[in-house]
Amino acid sequence: MTSLTLRAIHCRTLHDLSLTLAAGESVAILGPSGSGKSTLLKLIAGLLPYRGQVCMNGVAIDRLPPHRRQLGYLSQEQHLFPHLSVAHNVLLPLLFCATDGEPRRQRVARALALTQASHLAAYRPGRLSGGERQRAALARCLVRGPRLLLLDEPFSALDLQTRQTLWHEFIALREAAAITTLLVTHDPLEARTLGQRVLQLHHGRLYPYVDRPGTTAAHAI
Repeated sequence: MTSLTLRAIHCRTLHDLSLTLAAGESVAILGPSGSGKSTLLKLIAGLLPYRGQVCMNGVAIDRLPPHRRQLGYLSQEQHLFPHLSVAHNVLLPLLFCATDGEPRRQRVARALALTQASHLAAYRPGRLSGGERQRAALARCLVRGPRLLLLDEPFSALDLQTRQTLWHEFIALREAAAITTLLVTHDPLEARTLGQRVLQLHHGRLYPYVDRPGTTAAHAI
């Protein structure tokens, strides 16, 4: 399992932000649109410039390009290729990286099984429901065996019943895969359900989340 440490991260919307996730921990960050939630995930993934340090298991990864950071990144836009089957969409990340000798087909089958999407393998995305497409997108994130999973409001476009079903499926998957997870969301219920620890992002800084009406966090982390 992998720990994550952010030290004095600074960019246009984040100000000297520091955070530590223990190996295998799931942390949810709650905040409104424009608070910097997506920016935080993108800079961890190496997609945006920043000052400060991002470490995995104590080793700085700031100089590594995105494809070498061993991360899985999932947003509410699945970005599945409509002309490819689910199985071929999940296969794509394996075409651009070295493998350890395990057959690619076996990796795809395992990722689809983890996300309860094996029965969707032959279908194209246009034939799937929103929840099914998100299962396929999550399988694609997991197929390379990432050390860290970044979730950018991945369930927000779904209806409440589908979201709640996927929340509980994701908790079981996360525990089975023993993967460290950082989720950002604007939904307090989603944050409390999926996060073992919940923080609040406000004006570019992280605060403890206080789940009481009319109260605000007083001390930055």
